[in-house]
Amino acid sequence: MSKEEKKIKKKEKKKLKKLPLIIIITVILLLVIGCLGYIYLNNQKKIKNIKSHYNQYVITIKKTNIYNKNKQKIGTIEKDIKIELEKTTDSEYFKMKGLDDCYIYYKDIKKSEKINPNPLGDNYLVFNKNVTTTKTTELFTANKSVIKLNKAVSLPMYYLDHENYYVLLFNSLYSIKPETNPKIEDNENTKETEAKKISVLYYYEVQNECSTYNCVKTEDMKNQIKKLKEMGYHTLSKQEFTDFIYEKGSLKDKAVYIYTTNQNENINNIANELGVKINIEDASIHFQKNNQPAEKGKVTDVSKYQIKSYTTEENFIKMVNGEEVLESDPTQPNNQAIAVLNYHFFYDPNQGETCNEGICLTTDKFRAHLQYLKDAGYKTLTMNEFMRWMYGEIELPEKSVLITIDDGAMGTGAHNGNKLIPLLEEFDMHATLFLITGWWDISNYQSPNLDIQSHTNDMHQYGDCGRGQLVCYGYDKAKADLEQSVAIIGNTDSFCYPFYSYSDTAIQAVKDVGFKIAFAGGNRKATRNSNKWLIPRYPIHANITLDQFKSMVD
Repeated sequence: MSKEEKKIKKKEKKKLKKLPLIIIITVILLLVIGCLGYIYLNNQKKIKNIKSHYNQYVITIKKTNIYNKNKQKIGTIEKDIKIELEKTTDSEYFKMKGLDDCYIYYKDIKKSEKINPNPLGDNYLVFNKNVTTTKTTELFTANKSVIKLNKAVSLPMYYLDHENYYVLLFNSLYSIKPETNPKIEDNENTKETEAKKISVLYYYEVQNECSTYNCVKTEDMKNQIKKLKEMGYHTLSKQEFTDFIYEKGSLKDKAVYIYTTNQNENINNIANELGVKINIEDASIHFQKNNQPAEKGKVTDVSKYQIKSYTTEENFIKMVNGEEVLESDPTQPNNQAIAVLNYHFFYDPNQGETCNEGICLTTDKFRAHLQYLKDAGYKTLTMNEFMRWMYGEIELPEKSVLITIDDGAMGTGAHNGNKLIPLLEEFDMHATLFLITGWWDISNYQSPNLDIQSHTNDMHQYGDCGRGQLVCYGYDKAKADLEQSVAIIGNTDSFCYPFYSYSDTAIQAVKDVGFKIAFAGGNRKATRNSNKWLIPRYPIHANITLDQFKSMVD
């Protein structure tokens, strides 16, 4: 055998020795690839299975646990509870939307239909407040505990009543018990504008043909409602409006509440044709006609506008927008005359008190006046009643009288003798005090029998022109003073000129501040034909006799 042949044979032997090793390595590689492939396919199958359980909205198939991101149990959730999820991942635990660090196992849920984002209806907004629990959380539905967490959460408040706070979670309502002492915290949950005031539009009667001012023609009502829809307003149900008044729910802006006392086919047809809500009046809400919007939280004497046959489109638009509107029936009777009595100071000589001014009155004389009014059957008016009568909104008994007191000095308040209020309350009669708000604190005159109105803030002195400061100081100072007074009193129903002193400029300032009527002197009765900015009064002097008093009011 040659050298070359030996070399070849040697190489062949080496190759034969390496062959089993290659086979072994190949087999191992194939096994590894097979295992990895199996694991991969199994994992893909599991991921596919996990994803098949995912949906934005799911429902629990049993009572199950809630976990944190470390897969530790932190609470429970009952069966058949709908949940909204965050976007899916490959994890077996899906993150619950709206709850920080809360997860649910994928096998404990199944897909569900979309949850309505407005559980109470499209007119409701979430409050810009959150209910924040402390340490633990328990959420209820229909008084049944459905979610328990061993942690505090902060959830948007959506509704509240005298029993519960209602929070929005997974686009559903859950209640939290007040006895758990959660915190109510400001939070910007929505940027939509919330309704603070809502116009109430009242239709007494709607007919195809009308013969009274309280009746509105069907076609006119239809055109009015079309107009409010063109203006972007929506209508409310009775429940929605009640929730607004009682501050149970937050409603979207540009809402109106329409109601009637006489439901008929004409109204039903309008509601159906135009897709609006028209409600039937009931005793659950007490409305008063004062031509202003209803305010949130004011649950007694809720303001309304009454639509009448002569309501113009311009006034209707003002009503919808919540502006003040004063209308008078075109043929309202104007022959009634009402005495407006003007008192100032009260004192009791039996208690050693004295008063040397000609406008002082003893308590005995004032008592005699009230006794006569009571015996003769007179109604002593509130200022609101008198104002509404002046504008033809209401009728008053033939025997009506308005008692007014100027200033707020001796004997009129709890701090300076307290003669006025006890006598009013004893006889259960009403009066109006025109208070100089910058001189005495309004809290000294609190009584359901006494209205407080403006007599300026600090202009009850003579100015350089020899007349009252309201006249002497000009428009800007007068208007600024009146605005200060209104801020203290809180309304602009009426005003009284100090010293009965006025001018065209002063009257304009009174009007521009928003007062509806104003009083001066005059020694005669007021009628609806009286100048609403110079309503006459009878000044009551110290030497008045009872017969003179009777001649004023009778």
